[in-house]
Amino acid sequence: MSIRAKLIRFTLRHTMKKKFADVGDSQLNVEKFRAYMKKTEKFSAKIPASIRVESIVINGVQCEWIDQKDAQQKPNHEQRILIYLHGGGYVCGGPDSHRDLAWRIAEQSGCKLLLVDYRLAPEHRFPAAIDDASGCYQNLLDKGYQPNNIAFAGDSAGGGLVAATFLKLKELKLPQPKCAVLMSPWLDLAASGDSIIVNEQADPMLTPKALKTMSSLYLGDVDVKTPMASPVFSDTSELAPMLIHVGSTEILLSDAERFSAAVEKTGGDVSLKIWPKMPHVFQVFAAVMPEAKRSIEEIGDFIAAHLQST
Repeated sequence: MSIRAKLIRFTLRHTMKKKFADVGDSQLNVEKFRAYMKKTEKFSAKIPASIRVESIVINGVQCEWIDQKDAQQKPNHEQRILIYLHGGGYVCGGPDSHRDLAWRIAEQSGCKLLLVDYRLAPEHRFPAAIDDASGCYQNLLDKGYQPNNIAFAGDSAGGGLVAATFLKLKELKLPQPKCAVLMSPWLDLAASGDSIIVNEQADPMLTPKALKTMSSLYLGDVDVKTPMASPVFSDTSELAPMLIHVGSTEILLSDAERFSAAVEKTGGDVSLKIWPKMPHVFQVFAAVMPEAKRSIEEIGDFIAAHLQST
């Protein structure tokens, strides 16, 4: 593990983990948590001048197109779309918190990226986020984009939302996208995996209490084992090929392991990579952490290989 990764783990343990441990389920506590997370956005790297960001509304959902300014010169570039679903426990996050990560993956994969600012809980509970994500995908299909030229990616709750969206598309009998990438995905809102206990102290960021609180804010009275809320309990057959990256000391490690095993059991195409001692969604530190840069390279190459094979 790099020295920078060690420093980031130390910093997270003494800052973010305390904030996650204290998050409450009242509207006031949610607003305080959002305000704190908003302050952390100032530490994100500045978007390069070579990247174009364009706001757009799709099916009533605020989104951003993120692309290289000279990308139009590349053959078939406009047809290759990566839909990105950000993390934040379904209660916070958005373009400002994930734009830096999004453009890096877009550049590495050679895609035009759609960053979806889906509705958040508790104002908009389950399945609002799934409806927003699946609605954006269906809108692209309606505009003539081909599913074989569309990929999905997401981190944390956004990773779980990618899986949930694929389940929704299957229910709607819409074609699956070409592939997907899930980073530290939150796939079990029941928090029933072994790593919740085993990695509780080792995880430098998340806490079981935070997961329980955010699950309640998102689901309300909905059963935590509802398949589209917790895809580890779903029928994982006929889903698009997936790549999953997760840290070995995350409390969400079991989510990735169990979901990957379920996909394999139903004959699906999934590749799981466990990164030693990496923190939750370590890819957001790509500006300074070498492991994060390597992860993004692998993610981008995976997406590019699948989209270019069509």
